[in-house]
Amino acid sequence: MKTPRYRSRTCLRAGLVLASPVALLLLWWAAAGLGWVRPIILPSPDAVLASFLDMLRHGYSGVPLWTHLAASAGRVGVAFATGAVLGVALGLLRARSGVADALLLVPAEVLRPIPPLGLVPLFILWFGIGELSKVLLILLSVLLIMMVSAQAGAAGASLDAIRAARSLGAGRLQVFRHVILPSALPQIMTGLRVAMGAALSILVASELLGGDKGLGFIVLDAANFFRTPYVFAGVLLIGAFGMAADRLFAWLGRRIVHWQRQADT
Repeated sequence: MKTPRYRSRTCLRAGLVLASPVALLLLWWAAAGLGWVRPIILPSPDAVLASFLDMLRHGYSGVPLWTHLAASAGRVGVAFATGAVLGVALGLLRARSGVADALLLVPAEVLRPIPPLGLVPLFILWFGIGELSKVLLILLSVLLIMMVSAQAGAAGASLDAIRAARSLGAGRLQVFRHVILPSALPQIMTGLRVAMGAALSILVASELLGGDKGLGFIVLDAANFFRTPYVFAGVLLIGAFGMAADRLFAWLGRRIVHWQRQADT
């Protein structure tokens, strides 16, 4: 049963969560309405809302908004799922095998600091300007983030717990399943949230590689023609998509890594 104190804390948190977006919206309205910033740089919230409703009714560049959303979601979904699975597998392998860690150390550490935009020309040369380039650009970034997260999580497994499991007769697979993987899961779930943010950031860069569909295409095309309200509408759509995905992973993390919450309380 929820106590009055719990309900009070929940209401306070909800108020604090809403305070910053409301304050930013009011500041935005004031800056645009009072003419502090030119509309071509900062359109009013009304203009952005009108642009969004126009895209909802008529689409953008002759393509329905839902088609743009589906194109971006498909690219991110395929790249994110594939990159996450491969990254977790490689990270766990590196944590448990010194040979694998040594083999992958240099390629991973050379690629990790390179910004995705720096890889765009190479991906165009290697894979053309089709869907493959877009997906691979996102996939690579997700893979590198998840590999580091999984490796760090698995490497942090308690040696005492591993020894205890082995002393009770657990084999390598059982130790991995019951000790190492649970230790790695908190880092993996955090990595998923970070990787999703990176994937959506790279979405716009990936859609530089040609095409006429996607939220990144809307942002880039509108910017080229100084249609700033449409730029803002596209950016806010990407942000809303990212926030929904982040909340989903946070919820999954609380369900999957439930023992960590119990230990923290």
